[in-house]
Amino acid sequence: MKTRKLLIVAGIAGTLVLIMYLKKREKSKRKLHRVAEEGYETAEDILFPKRKFLHLR
Repeated sequence: MKTRKLLIVAGIAGTLVLIMYLKKREKSKRKLHRVAEEGYETAEDILFPKRKFLHLR
């Protein structure tokens, strides 16, 4: 019984990790596609600025 519960929890955890990985990969693919569509003249930091540097001090 204890082993069964452990396997269920491990399976759920593995599924969640896989979903998180696929979401991150899809976001990265969209970002790279947008940069490719814009061309290499437009720098990536102009298209996707870091948010922490945008605030005023």
